[in-house]
Amino acid sequence: MPRDPMTIPAEQFIRDFTKELRSNNAAIFAGAGLSIPAGFVDWKGLLKEIISDLGLDPEIETEYVTLAQYHCNEKQSRNRLTQTIFEHFATTKIPTANLEILARLPIHTFWTTNYDKLIETALTNARKIPDVKYTMEQLTVTRPKRDAVVYKMHGDIDHPTEVVITKDDYERYPLKMGFFISALKGDLISKTFLFLGFSFTDPNIDYILSRVRATYEKHQRLHYCILRKAAKGDGETPEAFETRRLKQEYFIKDLKRFGIQTVFVADYHEITNILQRIENRYKRTSILLSGAAHEFGVWEQREANEFLHKLCYQIVSSGNRVITAFGLGVGSAIINGALASIEAQGKSVSEEHLVMRPFPQIATGGADLATRWTAYRRSMASSSGIAIYVFGNKLVDGKVVPSGGMQEEFKIACEAGVKPLPIGCTGYMAEALWKQVLADFDSFYPSAHSSFRELFEKLGTKPGNLDDLLTTTHKLIQKLQED
Repeated sequence: MPRDPMTIPAEQFIRDFTKELRSNNAAIFAGAGLSIPAGFVDWKGLLKEIISDLGLDPEIETEYVTLAQYHCNEKQSRNRLTQTIFEHFATTKIPTANLEILARLPIHTFWTTNYDKLIETALTNARKIPDVKYTMEQLTVTRPKRDAVVYKMHGDIDHPTEVVITKDDYERYPLKMGFFISALKGDLISKTFLFLGFSFTDPNIDYILSRVRATYEKHQRLHYCILRKAAKGDGETPEAFETRRLKQEYFIKDLKRFGIQTVFVADYHEITNILQRIENRYKRTSILLSGAAHEFGVWEQREANEFLHKLCYQIVSSGNRVITAFGLGVGSAIINGALASIEAQGKSVSEEHLVMRPFPQIATGGADLATRWTAYRRSMASSSGIAIYVFGNKLVDGKVVPSGGMQEEFKIACEAGVKPLPIGCTGYMAEALWKQVLADFDSFYPSAHSSFRELFEKLGTKPGNLDDLLTTTHKLIQKLQED
């Protein structure tokens, strides 16, 4: 899609939002558009019959808050409105791919005007604990060991009589739900939001964004939204399309007043691709170091230790995380390199920089060791984006043999989408894996530039100066993280 001067390219957004994820600053604001693909309705679908009963045309009317109020005025009751909401949103739905990706990412703050439970369901499916808040009382209580807070500022389907939908509800909102306004203002100031499936027509959001802008003006935080670019519809006249395109242009310019930058897509399906790229780029900051060595072949143990120490020092110093199973003969050097970098940065040791997962050595609890190890490898692969393989041998009945565990680890990681970097010059199973990747390079790296392949080929030859191997490995990591 050609660059639009009013918007930002998807590549720029992916790069910048991934940085916010790594800094734990990212937040999501989910609108109805994020729930509709799962089978829920928008305002028009929800109020269609009610609008018709008012004697108006649901295909023309768009002032839905006002129309909901008109219905209540006529009936002197909101009973039917409540029943309509319950009928449309009480059904359990399966979260979409977009929600599943968002739930897996390190996003700890979700805001939504939706009544459904898709966000909390997606978080639960991702083995996270959501702390859901849709009443004033819930704001004062913190769910133990929560992983994410889900603010449902307009209510929840479990309490359909209390949801925000009419003009009365909106007018009373600052009085009844004032602390939600304060909480959202605070998050808009301190976090970087991605608005998805949101039309920005909600009066509450407009009120809050306006207050933040008035307070911070030129210093307000940048946020993002993804919108489908206006395209001429079938049977639409050129004049009608131009009017719609012009309105979208003015709308995007107006969003900039609030620090919201727009990313255009030609079709909403492209959003999934963008989110997948963000997830891939984020995961590739977690690098699995797989290796074991009873012996070191043409390497001296001293230089192997020095190489692994420097490699992990470099990885952590570049803002990445090392994941290691503390393999025989290599684990200490890997951990020492990571720890040295953490100490040099003046930081405390945490799983933000180093994850140690030693394999269990004794079968307990009724599960055999091989099954436990396979599950363990799947767990490590799911947390990684890049895997580096070194050496890979073990002693069996007095004989040194290639590591079958590393081979299984490689297979599991590749199935999980982890990008492999076997350092073939270390020999043994790492060499076999390097040859395997090189023999079918286009399958492992289908869109790789020739320069990437040239660097990968260098991993198969031990250089006279090991700093050259470090540089090659680091360049490969950087290129994968830019993909």
